[in-house]
Amino acid sequence: PSAPRQCQDPPDEALEQMFGRLSVGVMSAFHHALQLEPHDKLNLTCPSSGRTPGGRKGRLPVNLLSISPWAYRLSYEPSRFPRYIPEAYCLCRGCLLGPRGEESEQLRSTPVYAPSVILRRSGSCVGGRHSYTETYVSIAVGCTCVPRLERRRDGKSHTQSRGRAAPRPGGK
Repeated sequence: PSAPRQCQDPPDEALEQMFGRLSVGVMSAFHHALQLEPHDKLNLTCPSSGRTPGGRKGRLPVNLLSISPWAYRLSYEPSRFPRYIPEAYCLCRGCLLGPRGEESEQLRSTPVYAPSVILRRSGSCVGGRHSYTETYVSIAVGCTCVPRLERRRDGKSHTQSRGRAAPRPGGK
């Protein structure tokens, strides 16, 4: 008896054609224009000190010049196309609002998500090849500053308004 034939992925060119038809627009431009620095060349921590106007600042990418800086990590899934997707993550908890770019916890850094379409391998095998279906996902593309959430006594969260003073420690 012959061994059952295993299902194989279609050629990358076929997946690229399918993906190209689906991802026309912002996300396809995002993926192609993204410049990922090698991890050993970047200090991937919050740059909360020493940010001064001028100097090397002009040569840094926009994600590191932001008051809510972010970096990228590559997400890999072998059953998805594209298999590698860059995803942003925030480098700071707060935002760099101080006069010299120090981190302030008045606001918090949070990821910004954009919708994207990917191809996900389905369980079916057609003609010895895996079939793929389009799936919509949200991908973190950067970070921004938003108001901190304040915990009320009833346990619910709400956004602190600009006109109110922050609660004192101890809840009084």
